[in-house]
Amino acid sequence: MYRQEELPLELNGQVPGQGEAKSSLDEQFADFHAEHPWVYEGLERLAAQWVAAGGGRIGVKALFEHLRWLPPGISDGEPVQLNNNFTSRYARLLRAGHPEWRDVFELRRLRSGDPEVGQTALDGECQVK
Repeated sequence: MYRQEELPLELNGQVPGQGEAKSSLDEQFADFHAEHPWVYEGLERLAAQWVAAGGGRIGVKALFEHLRWLPPGISDGEPVQLNNNFTSRYARLLRAGHPEWRDVFELRRLRSGDPEVGQTALDGECQVK
């Protein structure tokens, strides 16, 4: 058995399992949102169309799927790769930006965020428990 200092491969000073801590989902979302503002704008446009057409409640996941099928021009030519883990954060942003859509998007308690509060900084509304 090898001791740590005798490992036969280069690990650049890192031991497996002891690398840099992964960023939280909220941090990953904040980075993605800052780099790809067109995603929120597209979701906002689709939600506005839905509401204007008399649609009731809809899931952001459905809007995500629709956004994936839009022509590449909406994303300034970049490939459309949307992380499904971000849908809950986009639902919160859409509700925060459009309080009149309160009944359009249902929010559920997040599994991440501050466990004492049960919500992230994006949450400003009561959530389904």
